[in-house]
Amino acid sequence: MHKTYQHNCVNASDNTLNAMLDIIVEGVWDWNGNTRTVTRSPGWYHMLGYEVGVLREDVFTWENIIHPEDYPRVMHQFECYLSGEINTYEVEYRCKMSDGDFLWIVDRGAIVARNTDGTAARMIGAHHNIHQQMMMQIDLLKQNKQLQDGNLSLEKVIAQKTDELARKNQQLERKIVELELSSNLDPLTKIANRRSFEAELTKEIMRANRYHHPLTLSIFDIDEFKKINDKYGHRVGDNILCSISQLVANNIRAVDLLARWGGDEFVIIFPEQSQLQAHKTSEKLRVIISEYQVSSTISVTCSFGVAQYQQGDSITELFQRVDDLLYISKEQGRNKVHS
Repeated sequence: MHKTYQHNCVNASDNTLNAMLDIIVEGVWDWNGNTRTVTRSPGWYHMLGYEVGVLREDVFTWENIIHPEDYPRVMHQFECYLSGEINTYEVEYRCKMSDGDFLWIVDRGAIVARNTDGTAARMIGAHHNIHQQMMMQIDLLKQNKQLQDGNLSLEKVIAQKTDELARKNQQLERKIVELELSSNLDPLTKIANRRSFEAELTKEIMRANRYHHPLTLSIFDIDEFKKINDKYGHRVGDNILCSISQLVANNIRAVDLLARWGGDEFVIIFPEQSQLQAHKTSEKLRVIISEYQVSSTISVTCSFGVAQYQQGDSITELFQRVDDLLYISKEQGRNKVHS
């Protein structure tokens, strides 16, 4: 490696590096595979329109801004590079900007340090803005296809880009978003439904395997909920389900996912949390729920089961373990957390 700079102290080296990162327009990133943190340059935030430092310094931030259509391809490329199947990591894809639009970038990176077991200890790279080139290329391909099909003349190709077409596309996109949103939410509680939970858990298991992160699942239900329904009626029961789901949602992290599994049963995915950490969080939730007054005459308690994902687990195996632990909490008197 050619040495352009040879500083006499760490502070001088840091000052030079930080000054360069402030000037570079590309988005430079530095991933520590052991601490699971990702440091990003100011240029990375500026390129995507975010305020510097506003996003979490982890891989979830990166994965969550990748366009859904590009995500499987990017993850395949990344995993092939980490495993040594390919020698270079370079992939083009779209990143979500702060205003909701997507920007085409090319992402290049290299592992600069490995652990004794061969896994990546540190990887550095950069995102480079190629949006203008990609848009020109995409437009050219579209126009060539239209001309080859004989459907449109060159004049009609230019005329296609009208305000009316843009408005129709925007309306269609809004409808698609609305449909996707409604299909992923429980209609009563407005939190994630079972379908959304299963898709997210599959994704988080892949992340846990990819980055060697802990991943824990918690399941809970409302103690003796049937008696509450029988005594006060289903409308009151529905209000309790909504109140408890919002109470829990307000007391977990943004990266955690709360979903309604069915009836009065709920599940929480805790990415990057060990069983002990998730147990403590579930215990905190148990206390908050038990102290919450649903109405002047009604209060409820919940029982929890908590289990950590083990590499190789199927979703069925993981869910069976956590469900068995919930059953133990019920058997031991309810209003408990068992893990």
